[in-house]
Amino acid sequence: MEISNQRLAKILRNVSAAYTLKKIGNIFQIRAYENAADAIEHSTAEIQDLWQEGKLSEIPTLGEKLQDYLDELFTKGKVKHFEQVEKGIPAVVFDLLDIGGVGPKNAAKLAELGVKDLEDLKKKIKSGELVSKGFSAKIAQNIMSGLLDLDQQEHRMLLPYAFAQADKILNYLKKNPDILEVHPLGSLRRMAATVGDLDFSVSSEKEKEVVEYFCKMPGVSRVVDKGENKATIVLTSGIQVDLLVGKPESYGALLQHFTGSKAHNIKLRTLAQQKGFSLSEYGVKNVTSNKLQETRTEEEFYKLLGMQTPPPEIRENSGEIEAALKHKLPDLVTFEDIKGDLHVHSNFKIENPSHGAGVDSIENIIKRAEELGYDYVGIADHPPGFTAVSREQIIKWIKKRTKFIQQIRQPSESTKSVRVINSLEVDILKDGSLSVPDEALAMLDLCIAGIHSGHRGSRGEITKRLMRALENPYVDIISHPTNRLLNERESSDADWEEIFKVASEKNKILEINAYPNRLDLRDDLVRAALSFGVKFIINTDAHEISQMDNMRFGVAVARRGWATKKDVVNTWDWTDLARWFKL
Repeated sequence: MEISNQRLAKILRNVSAAYTLKKIGNIFQIRAYENAADAIEHSTAEIQDLWQEGKLSEIPTLGEKLQDYLDELFTKGKVKHFEQVEKGIPAVVFDLLDIGGVGPKNAAKLAELGVKDLEDLKKKIKSGELVSKGFSAKIAQNIMSGLLDLDQQEHRMLLPYAFAQADKILNYLKKNPDILEVHPLGSLRRMAATVGDLDFSVSSEKEKEVVEYFCKMPGVSRVVDKGENKATIVLTSGIQVDLLVGKPESYGALLQHFTGSKAHNIKLRTLAQQKGFSLSEYGVKNVTSNKLQETRTEEEFYKLLGMQTPPPEIRENSGEIEAALKHKLPDLVTFEDIKGDLHVHSNFKIENPSHGAGVDSIENIIKRAEELGYDYVGIADHPPGFTAVSREQIIKWIKKRTKFIQQIRQPSESTKSVRVINSLEVDILKDGSLSVPDEALAMLDLCIAGIHSGHRGSRGEITKRLMRALENPYVDIISHPTNRLLNERESSDADWEEIFKVASEKNKILEINAYPNRLDLRDDLVRAALSFGVKFIINTDAHEISQMDNMRFGVAVARRGWATKKDVVNTWDWTDLARWFKL
């Protein structure tokens, strides 16, 4: 039985919820299930594949006991302990947990009120029955918003996961000597935040042979369709993959057509008609002579239309065609431009963290930064929870951590090539104040502030919170500004123009967060912020060192937003960065 990462994460979260409701174990055991679910959900490898290869131990936060349970699950299709823990809890409770913002206790309460399923819940909210039975109007509204978000989810793959699966297929196809070129297509090639099915194009003179080779790829569950120059397969993971094989002399037209976007292609067809050409996946035809023009590459294709080749990421008919016609396309930021990551979480000891800590030591983070060729790295842990400890305890902990970082960044073999920046990611509270007192913030090299609760606040509420944080002299960076979680939670609404204006005036940095289910600030808002002169930083928000490799996906968001090297502060060398942050 095949169990996808998404399904596996759901199984573990259900167990965590059952532990909570039955008051089994302690908070650390419950968190172990939640942390394991997060690691699995954001893994770029199929966990069942890792199990078959004997590599479950490579999954961060997955302890020996959980590895044993997964072994039982993959072997028998069920886990006796999980069934015992969940026994007696209505099945609808676990369905209700899929709604953003609904935790175990509220799910159980809804079940007690007679909610049968998600549709029944909608009816009870609309009729006012939920409020009449004890839920506040605001909670009912938030639950309905969560239901609407759930309806809108298309179960699309997060970009990093899709990218990793595509990479395996590309590597397989490149091994065939009959294949001259191979590319991903559609939303994956445009590096959109989420991706549906995986599509690929190939340039070859031997179309039939390539199709046969593709259908024999390891991991194919079934062949859905197979033609002379195309095929559709389904992998054992459930992902559908399509292949198109084109002749070399017109491959550029095929690649361009199926990269899209649809809006970009429609605008191009109108332009081509004005210039006496007709466009299709088969090539560029001169209307007068009725002959196909050779388009071996996309560069040749766009050159026929008298324009530069827009990078795939910005082919959205958002001004790129006009800029390309004037030969004024921006020189977009690249992955190779990045010189550091200023938002990485460590496992520095903390008794009552406000949010999940990292799993790796500061020393290992520094080592990984050095391996990545970075000039600097920022350790930005969450502080102690302000509701669990006193103001004095928070200050004492930050003093201790600051002293440790100051000691570790003394000249040595391990730190001589990487500058270590002492930072924190603090909460922007409901009134816009911060979860850490200014006295403690003054000890830091820089401060990252973000909203971590109350994401569904009104436009006015979210705007006021962000604006007050921007006014704080100790805040340098706003993390994941829209608070979205892809396939889980929509972006918070705010007066972004006003926020961008103030951020620019006060030299505050907006983060482009590369964490797989965030990719936030959104690309459309990056583009909008650029018009106000806002500067950005691309960070991974890594909670274990392998996640530092997600930087390329944050860069993709920046590129889709038309950001250049000068717009992104962590492309700057240490001297310029230190001057900006007054380090």
